[in-house]
Formats: sequence, C-alpha cells, structure tokens
Amino acid sequence: MLQPGQIHQGSGARRVTMEEVNPTNKGKKLAHPASFAPRIFADTADLDEIKPLMEGGIINGVTTNPSLMKRAGATSWDGAMKMMKEIVKYMAPYPVSLELTELTPEKMIKQAKVLAGIGPNVVVKVPTGGYQAIDKNLDPFTGLKVINALWRNDIKVNATLIFNTTQAFWAANAGASYVSPFLGRLADYMYKHDHVEREPGNSLNFLEDHKAPAGGPERTANSAYVASGGARRDSGVRLINEIVSVFNNYRIKTEVLAASFRNAVQLSECLLAGADILTVPASLLMGVADHPLTNEGMVAFVEDSKVFEK
Repeated sequence: MLQPGQIHQGSGARRVTMEEVNPTNKGKKLAHPASFAPRIFADTADLDEIKPLMEGGIINGVTTNPSLMKRAGATSWDGAMKMMKEIVKYMAPYPVSLELTELTPEKMIKQAKVLAGIGPNVVVKVPTGGYQAIDKNLDPFTGLKVINALWRNDIKVNATLIFNTTQAFWAANAGASYVSPFLGRLADYMYKHDHVEREPGNSLNFLEDHKAPAGGPERTANSAYVASGGARRDSGVRLINEIVSVFNNYRIKTEVLAASFRNAVQLSECLLAGADILTVPASLLMGVADHPLTNEGMVAFVEDSKVFEK
C-alpha cells in the first residue's frame, strides 16, 4: 500500500487554492468542517441509485457513460438523451459528466455543444487517446484537439481513459477541467499481461534492462514508480499520487478524478494519495457507512439502552 511518507506534501496547499466543495452559507453559525474535501461522484446512469445517495449527502456529482446508460435501460440515442436530461436536472447545480460517442473532431464538438446545452452543470467526457486503435486513419491527437476546442468554447471537459501521468498533463494543458485516471484497470492489465518471471508491472514498463522479451513489443507506458514500484494491486493508487504530485509542482488546477474502483479500500487509498474527486460505483457507495465493528457496537449500544426504557 502507498505509504504516508510518499505523499506529496503540497497536496493540501493545492486544494485550498481551488473552489470550496462544501461552502458555509452566509449567516450560518457553524462553519462546514470539510470545506475543501474532495468531491464524491456516483458512477451510474440509474436515477434510482442516485437519489438515495443524494438524499444521504453522500455525493455531489455524477459520471456516466454509454455502457452505464445501456445497463440502466437505454436502447437508443433518444432514450439515452432522455435519461441524461433527467439526471442533469435532478443533480443541478452539481456536475454531471456525459460522454461523447462521435469520433471525429467536427462531430465531437457538435455533439459536445448539444450535451452542454442540456444544463449548465454538464461536463463533457472526452477520451484522451486511443483513436487510431479504432481506425488507423483517425488523428491520434483527436482527443486533445477537442478538449482544447471545448475549453475555448467555455465547455468543461472530463478527459477520460487516462493511464499515465503524461496523458493527464497534456489533457490539463489542453484545458480539461478534470482528468480521469482509471486506477482499477491498471492492475487488471498487469495481472493479465505481466511476464511472471520478471518483476510486477513489466507489461507496462520494462525496467530491468530496458528491453522487451524476445519478440515482444517495447513498452514504457508508465513510470517505474507506477508500474514497478510495488504490488500490482497498488499501481492505480500510485498513478493517482504521481499525477497529483506533478500537478502540485506546476500549480495545475485541473481536478484529478479517480475512477475505476474495484473495492472500498481503494477509496481510502485515493484520499491518502490526494485525489480531488472520487467517482465510485453506486454499489460501493451504499456501504460507506458500514464496518463489522460498527455493526457490533450498534448492537451492543441498543441492547444496553434497553435498561432505560420506561
């Protein structure tokens, strides 16, 4: 696990230069004790999942994507638009990230303007790269060009599918309001592709001799700190820490939105690493107030309180 001594000491100073997440209303006597806490978003398209989390004060934003909308019942673009409009209206003024489905700059920008027109709290999700994996004729810089164009049009962007610090930096440099490192998928990839005879993370960073195994491709996709700096399961949290450290170095105010959580422990680890936002599956958020010892304590308290019953 990421150790406290590895955390960039400037993360707290960076947070207080940014917008308050929990401001205290004018005239209120008791100031909010967590005014610069990280934001917590629900990663879902199901309004029935969103409502209890909002009512419980658990979340202050939502992220969604076509896969989540399909899972929530959308079977057409019109159906997806209806779903997105309902979520944006319900969540206002809190941010809702909606993802583009087009793949060329002109169409992406046009679609982004339509999505942004749903409400002032819309943030448009733009994949940072990967376009030539879909079609070799596509521009590899499509995502960055669209991010920059939307920034110029005053449309907030959530740059997604980020797996290393340089992707996060270039997205921020292009004008992204948020960058979304997918921490869970890093470990998933390593467990599937690492060569077992070499150190963990070798599928993303060949550190020992800077050469790939015979016949294999060269890969320096991540720094040694992220890919080979410890256990595979912690690689995503190390990525969050690395991005936050770089953003601290240059006073970059783009918010680091940790995504792709696999378990509840990773929530604490990303808070330790300095993430600005955690976007979490609703199923994980439903259990944030629970702990086995809390359950035991409540049972004991209720049992003991029976002596005071009239």
